[in-house]
Amino acid sequence: MAHILIVLSAADMLPLNNGVSLPTGFWAQEFVPAYHSFLEHGHQISIATRRGRPAVLDEHCFAPEFHHHDIGRILNLREQLDEIEAWRNPLSLERLALSGAKFDAVFFPGGYGPLADLVDSEAAGNLIKRTVARHGLIGAVCHGAAGLITAQHEGNWLFSGYRLTCFSPAEENSAGLAHRLPELLADTLEKLGGKLSFGAPGKEHVIVDRQLYTGQNPDSVAKLAYLMATQLKKIRSLDKNACAVPCD
Repeated sequence: MAHILIVLSAADMLPLNNGVSLPTGFWAQEFVPAYHSFLEHGHQISIATRRGRPAVLDEHCFAPEFHHHDIGRILNLREQLDEIEAWRNPLSLERLALSGAKFDAVFFPGGYGPLADLVDSEAAGNLIKRTVARHGLIGAVCHGAAGLITAQHEGNWLFSGYRLTCFSPAEENSAGLAHRLPELLADTLEKLGGKLSFGAPGKEHVIVDRQLYTGQNPDSVAKLAYLMATQLKKIRSLDKNACAVPCD
């Protein structure tokens, strides 16, 4: 069993170029499917935010247009989210980083919230570096990739030269925010040295490069989480087979 840390946003507002702020938070359909996929594969899950504040749900994620106007799907997602109590009482990223806590994987769901409070989180960067050094996996979907930015080593981004993806400029344009955000996440990641590629807007697009697993949008989270969950099972199985005595 691997131990996965899911990092959620606790930001409720994202400042835009025009002086107003966008109500924000994490996107339920990028968190709930991943949570259940990790759980169904037998992994242990912890949830953290900056300073351990309650994670903020972006209620806009339940808008009918994001669910093919299927009310049943919306109600099911709400029910599944309500059953996960840990996101309302998360751990503190900063305390985890200071305590030397170790995880087999760190996963960042999206929503616009990470652009507000995870984009400059040194604690997130330290946990990423520690996990990568232990040969663990790092995952991010959509705007969750903002949580990867502070993973710096000697002035260089840890994932410079890696292939990855995030919410695409075309999708930002469709959302009406392409010219209202201070900088597109895709542009930021490219400046850091990421080798980005995108699929069609609203379609599944997942990229795996070494220990980094990224998905473009909410439609990508199921495959992304499945790939991470199964790879973690393989890693744990290999670790156990290498032990001369039973492993913990």
